[in-house]
Amino acid sequence: MCIMDIFILLCCLLQLARNAAAVLGVGELESSSTGVGDTLPRQPSATLTLTPSTPSITHFVNDSFIIFCKTVQKDIDTKWRDPKGQPRENTKGRVHIEKKTGLLALVFEHISLDDKGNWTCEMDSSAAREARKSFELLVNQKISFDKTDQVQSVREGRDAMVNCFVKGQPVPEVSWLHNGEYINTVNSTKHKRLSDGLFIRNVSQSDAGEYTCRAMRITPTFSDSDQITILLRIQHKPQWFYNETLPVQYAYVGGSVNLSCDAMGEPPPSFTWLHNGKGILGFNHRIFMADYGATLQLDVRNASQFGDYKCKVANPLGMLERVIKLRPGAKPIGPTRFQLKRLFPDGFELDLRTPRMTNVSDEMQIYGYRVAYMSESDFKYSAGNWSHAKQRDFSFHRGHRFIIPHLEGNTTYLVRAASRNLAGLSDWSNVKIFATAAAPNWNPQGWGCHVLLVSVLGLALFWR
Repeated sequence: MCIMDIFILLCCLLQLARNAAAVLGVGELESSSTGVGDTLPRQPSATLTLTPSTPSITHFVNDSFIIFCKTVQKDIDTKWRDPKGQPRENTKGRVHIEKKTGLLALVFEHISLDDKGNWTCEMDSSAAREARKSFELLVNQKISFDKTDQVQSVREGRDAMVNCFVKGQPVPEVSWLHNGEYINTVNSTKHKRLSDGLFIRNVSQSDAGEYTCRAMRITPTFSDSDQITILLRIQHKPQWFYNETLPVQYAYVGGSVNLSCDAMGEPPPSFTWLHNGKGILGFNHRIFMADYGATLQLDVRNASQFGDYKCKVANPLGMLERVIKLRPGAKPIGPTRFQLKRLFPDGFELDLRTPRMTNVSDEMQIYGYRVAYMSESDFKYSAGNWSHAKQRDFSFHRGHRFIIPHLEGNTTYLVRAASRNLAGLSDWSNVKIFATAAAPNWNPQGWGCHVLLVSVLGLALFWR
């Protein structure tokens, strides 16, 4: 072997030795590092936990809620801080703390909007790696209509505000309906939606009615809605309800008459009756009041009660007057024929006749009948008081068929009749007794069928 070959061999052996030394050095370094790691103390796990542990918690106003703050080391003191950073140490009240070993509870008996924000539980020891834990309390408020009047008024011809004070958190979206129809407030010159109600320009009586204030909201976590109905009254001066009131009415001494005065207004008007310009005195009259009308009922005892009757209607915005002239008329003759014509299972047809009156004008002639009826059991229950009877009026211009329908089958009825003219009613006829048929399979289209024997008794009874 030549010297050069020996030299090359020695160089190779030297390089192998260096590589081995390098490998051994790395292993010692890693062993040394591992040994050092084993001698250092381990970092502790989280020392504070919240239960429930959700970062944010949502509740409604007046809900109750409790959350616990737990420590690993039992001897470490903890405390709660509110969203303003103030410590909560009270053990009683709407929001208070309750202490137990290793636990500090935060109790909300009734949540309010002021409770929203970040609540923090923290340890007194600052050496801990996690010395505090926080959660965010999100507070929603249910929809309500606080202090919203359900009856509101505004004067005709003025601009109006229908107030609707909606509360809720998050704030709901509000829409409006008038008598069930949606109100489009976008680009409207008549209506405008405001934060506290609905603005209406230049109101008229057509704007009166029911307004529905509807609140709705949709969030990622919930949706709800509610509504309130508001009655809007348009204040206006009195106006006649009907223009069909006769300017002249008739009565006879010994009879009675009703004089009606119907008018509407807002506020509801007052009604006053005068006779020949003076107040009405005595016991021969009664006044029946309604929301938009007053009826004067007169028992005519002598001729002095005829004359002019004035009805005065007034409210703070105006007044109306109407005069009804009460004139003497002829007392009508009572029915001279009163008998059963046809019988049905739920009714009967009557045969009524009255002769033409002599020595009276055509306008005083008989123009119809009034029939009063009540079942035998009702008659006994009311002790024969005919004021409890049902009545049905007939006029000749509607035909000369006098049918009493909608009666109970197989039932006995007491019936009486009186003639009618412009001056009032005649004396009542004798009371007669008719009985309806018992026919459960009766065909209502066959009015002429199913005639049964009826007991017709003439009773010389006159109940007024």
